[in-house]
Amino acid sequence: MRVEAKKAMPDTVNIQRRTTTSDQQGGYTEAWENAYQNIPARVTVTGGGEVAEQGQRAARPDALLTVAYDQSVEQSDRVVHNSGTYEIQFINAERSWAVVTQCQMRRL
Repeated sequence: MRVEAKKAMPDTVNIQRRTTTSDQQGGYTEAWENAYQNIPARVTVTGGGEVAEQGQRAARPDALLTVAYDQSVEQSDRVVHNSGTYEIQFINAERSWAVVTQCQMRRL
């Protein structure tokens, strides 16, 4: 199933991680660097907004990211797809029979 799932990933993304460098004055400079490049993925743009769930308003993610089950991705990462940059809000990786890793993202 994992092999077949990889075939259903028509997009490529770069996964970025935050790095910090001392500014020699007690602070730091933050930058985002590609930790992984040209990763096969599927990006589904959902449009964001709000939905009503069980009588409450809930924010809907702007996009869903699907990558291979063993791709390293962290909630503090950013994802670059085409001309859009997204931050990961939630990773759904704790499942039995994991075939893929899915992430909810918000566009920056």
